[in-house]
Amino acid sequence: MSWVITGSQKVNWTPSLISTALWLDAADAGTITQSGGLVSTWADKSGTSKNATQSGGARPAYSATGLNSKPAIDFDGTDDDLVLSSVTGLDVVNQSFFIVAKRDNAAGRTEIAFAVGSTATGDCLADTPRWTDNIMYSQVGYTSNRPTPTSVITDAPYINVVTGGSLQLSYTNGTLIGTGTTQSTSNFSVANGGFVGSGRAISTSNRYFDGKISELIIISSVAALDLRQKVEGYLAHKWGLTANLPAGHPYKVNPPAP
Repeated sequence: MSWVITGSQKVNWTPSLISTALWLDAADAGTITQSGGLVSTWADKSGTSKNATQSGGARPAYSATGLNSKPAIDFDGTDDDLVLSSVTGLDVVNQSFFIVAKRDNAAGRTEIAFAVGSTATGDCLADTPRWTDNIMYSQVGYTSNRPTPTSVITDAPYINVVTGGSLQLSYTNGTLIGTGTTQSTSNFSVANGGFVGSGRAISTSNRYFDGKISELIIISSVAALDLRQKVEGYLAHKWGLTANLPAGHPYKVNPPAP
């Protein structure tokens, strides 16, 4: 007996092929526990058990078509968020943050989609991203010069990336939009935990997020160019955002392969 093999199965790159410190994926229905459309748990796919949960406070809603007609967790900007069950191992200075989100209200608000830890000055160790009115800021580690890009379009899905290290780089949809510098790590503490959909890690304000979050990935390294672009390509093809990538992006047409 002989076998003839024709064709091949194409396998695309995913974050499962690298070390992740946190991975929340709204497209994976098995990671979401909900009741009456309200989310109590968004399970972490990184293997580090940093599940985002809400047991006693207001809960965000699950939306099957919330972002680009694809699944998302919908935060109301008033009082709902999810709390990280653990922040152990989140080295917010030397990691990289990726988020797919859509903001619903850009006018006259300060709000944060994800935050972890605090410093003696009451600011976040990491927030990805933060807005004041229409201006979006992103940081990894408290910065004296936070990456400050231009305005974000209201109600438009986007990919935001912040790479850590002494010189932080902030990208939106694959384009560099700001740089920042990290202060001494002696200022850092993660005692206030982590939050998805608010800035409750900050002692001065809750800064609840009004919008949708579809995916949040924290990578256990300062992502080099190739890795950053692979994750951007993975996210863009998964969430229908390839048109947002710049013309020269290596994964604008085809998703990254292993």
